[in-house]
Amino acid sequence: MHPGREDDRVTPKDDRLAELYAAVGRLKPNPWKQGGVYQHDADLLKRLIQVQVDNGKADNAQTGGVATAVDVWVACELRRAGIEADTVWPRPEQPRVVSQSLVKAANRFRFARNPAQAEIERRTIASLVALAGSGRSTVIGGQFPKEVDVVIADDDRGLELAVSTKAMTDSYAKNISNRWEEASGDLLNIRRRFPLAAFGFAFIATDPVVKEATPFDRMKDMLRKLSTVVVGAEGSAYDSACLILTNWSRGKARLNQTDVPDDLSADRFFERLLPALFSRSPITDHRRARELWLASDPPNAPL
Repeated sequence: MHPGREDDRVTPKDDRLAELYAAVGRLKPNPWKQGGVYQHDADLLKRLIQVQVDNGKADNAQTGGVATAVDVWVACELRRAGIEADTVWPRPEQPRVVSQSLVKAANRFRFARNPAQAEIERRTIASLVALAGSGRSTVIGGQFPKEVDVVIADDDRGLELAVSTKAMTDSYAKNISNRWEEASGDLLNIRRRFPLAAFGFAFIATDPVVKEATPFDRMKDMLRKLSTVVVGAEGSAYDSACLILTNWSRGKARLNQTDVPDDLSADRFFERLLPALFSRSPITDHRRARELWLASDPPNAPL
């Protein structure tokens, strides 16, 4: 690190996720219901979007807007599903991205019995974690580095799971093609280097789009085609895609789940994404998450 350069680390003042994670509170327990049915926390999603509305960031693309709220929500849903908290980036605390190996080693460290010595050790470990961490999760793809919104990764296997979020709040007819191209490009870039990663795509739109039949139909068509596996080209699709319709025109965040087709719902999103992760990772990994899923007696689960 060169003197005077901060790299991509962030301070509490600059942390765009601090307000969002402060609003999370205690997570609801196990989201799996009998029959392998996932039940997402819609109240949490609305609460996080409301944070962005209240702080004036919902309409600001430069700050990530509602997409950043969805990033935190997806990360929280993965933790609800039993994925180890610190392995999901962005983490609930700074630094948002830290090597799993480093965090596990820090958690296993045996502190001195002497209180003064133990305090020095705690501060040292905290400093090392901060220096090794980052504010953003950048993945080196097959063509170029790309910041990915929600990530599970480790040194011994690389990228395990990635979720990309995109938002569109106006000019639907004009912008849908651009978002489609971006999503396709991200898919090609990441899949080229990490063909076994579980890859999801969450698309957020304001619900006035429902009244514009052609853009809304194209939006649904985009999500379905992006997540449709073609025989012989299995890596050419996202494992899962969902549509989130929201609105805050009167200053209060609302979700429109009525107009979201079942196959593009948030529940179906996690029902496809998590089993994809389980099927491509060692059976000894993500034990708690596997146990919660299998206890719900999902169809086509491994014996």
